[in-house]
Amino acid sequence: MTPGSTSETPSEPGVSLTRDLRWLGVGLVLLVVQQFAIRGLGEGDIETGARRAVFFATTAALCLLALRFRRIHGAWLISAGIFLNLVPMAAHGGLMPIALETIEASGHFPEITTNDVGKPIPYSKDIVLAREDIWFEPLSDRYSVSLPGYGGNIYSIGDFVLFAGLGAAAIQLAIPTRTRRAERQTA
Repeated sequence: MTPGSTSETPSEPGVSLTRDLRWLGVGLVLLVVQQFAIRGLGEGDIETGARRAVFFATTAALCLLALRFRRIHGAWLISAGIFLNLVPMAAHGGLMPIALETIEASGHFPEITTNDVGKPIPYSKDIVLAREDIWFEPLSDRYSVSLPGYGGNIYSIGDFVLFAGLGAAAIQLAIPTRTRRAERQTA
């Protein structure tokens, strides 16, 4: 080995991109599986248990997968945001806790009442609890946001960190770097 060289073998142009696209494909499959678990499974006890397990496992996998792209600064924020969401989910059986008080104050979901406390919200990843029953409450879904064209929803601090990571990654990938310019010229 010569001074300054590394034990890694340099990859051919395009090999890294192909590998990254495969991992992005894995991430998309995980997201599709999550959406199926949320929207496609029924509301029986078995389906609810399956939804919890699938959503929690795929979320943990996405947290690790984001680190695969660690050279992209936003990937660290994406992974951190997902991890921040995993903490309260792990404490509540794989579902994200949301306080009834938060739901009522938001005005977004008037169909959810005190009768729903302790129950998973149908076709979602959330469980309604009294605020005092939520472990890691600052990390739970608690911030109400209304967006034009989308409507209202309630988010966690982990969601905002994840969104910031997506924005940072998009900006970083949109700005040409010396390495990416060189890869384009050799392709």
